[in-house]
Parts: sequence; structure tokens; C-alpha cells
Amino acid sequence: MEITLNGEVKKVESKNIYDLIKSLDLDSDGVVILHNDEVIKKELWSKSNLNLKDSVEVLYFVSGG
Repeated sequence: MEITLNGEVKKVESKNIYDLIKSLDLDSDGVVILHNDEVIKKELWSKSNLNLKDSVEVLYFVSGG
């Protein structure tokens, strides 16, 4: 299925946000996920199903000075 991931159209086979993060081999610490412009809590990733044409933004928090 095709989704928009960080502004780019991508073909993915993931069924939910959790599977998507795993398939992309991303570190889930310090990450915020926006699914169709809604912030999804980490504990709900496995229940947040992906659908055709969904939009997902992966945001990282970085500290420093």
C-alpha cells in the first residue's frame, strides 16, 4: 500500500505504526509519530492501523546546545 512518510510517497507492507517503525529499523526512543496529523502515543502504535494514502510523520527529539 502507498502512504506518505515524512512528505514522500512510499510503498509499505506494514499494517500499523508499530510494524512501520520496526520495518524502517528506527529507534523508537525519542520519537514522536503523527498519523494523519494526530500525535499517536507509543503505547497505541500497535493499534493504529495504516490505510491507503495515510500520512505519517516521524519526528525525533534531539537535545543539545
